[in-house]
Amino acid sequence: MKEGKKQRLLLIMSQIKAGKNPAKISKEQRINKKTIQNYLRQLKEMGCIEKIGYGSWEVLKEVSFSSKATSLRKQIRGHAFNWKIKFRYDIDWKRRLNNNKIKYQLIGINGSTPRMIFNGKKIWFTKTGLIIYEPKSFFAISSHTSKGMAVWELDKTVKALGRLLKIDLNTYQFTTSREHYAMIDNEIARQYNNKGEKLYIRRKNNSIWMWVDFSHGINELENDEPMVNRQVQNWFNDQKKHNFKVTPTFILEGFDKIRENLELSQKNITQLQQENTISKQPLSLQKNITDINPPGYIG
Repeated sequence: MKEGKKQRLLLIMSQIKAGKNPAKISKEQRINKKTIQNYLRQLKEMGCIEKIGYGSWEVLKEVSFSSKATSLRKQIRGHAFNWKIKFRYDIDWKRRLNNNKIKYQLIGINGSTPRMIFNGKKIWFTKTGLIIYEPKSFFAISSHTSKGMAVWELDKTVKALGRLLKIDLNTYQFTTSREHYAMIDNEIARQYNNKGEKLYIRRKNNSIWMWVDFSHGINELENDEPMVNRQVQNWFNDQKKHNFKVTPTFILEGFDKIRENLELSQKNITQLQQENTISKQPLSLQKNITDINPPGYIG
């Protein structure tokens, strides 16, 4: 991370510690509000601050610029995890929430689904379990490691919720309905972002499975499949090594040349076989004449 950026992050942290909201920081420090929001997001993703109300933030830990943290940050950012939790038995969530005097909202078409904010996460209480949206980002050296960190955070959240509701939630099953992985400081993303362009690659059903944009202010190649971005990066680097000459057209033309060479070789082999057969015919004819004439015959 560049020194100037480090100093700005430290400045924002000091202002938050002083109890100032983003609007006041922007005015006093003469920093664009959008830039302030970008720094707040980064500090939140680093686990340094947490939003506790409108324009109000709480400091959780100091900013760390260790080489290890920086190296991890330059790999994969797992984020936007949407967890679906299922328990072995049905739970009367409204009764639990009301008995423990916990504030919540009723949402949905019929206003029957309780929802609350818990530890900065939106939690929906469904008939079969829970839906938890994870706002944090998890930086790691691979997509799988990033997801493992997210699962660890999920488990902490579910158990903490159980303590809040005074119920055992230790045994459950979980799946994700959404998960995104971004390769940070990606060359493909940098090229698109430098031109102010966006990249969206769609599946056959028209859903997007890989994309490049500049929504987070960093060069990210992002998708919703853990291993795809790494494979694309390897493909891109391999293409770069060959100066991007190995295109589908290059490969097809190469196959055509191989086919033409094989056909020519086969033609030459056939011709040689024919010539060899013709060269053997006089010997065969002489043998036949010898066989016809009796011994001692003088022609």
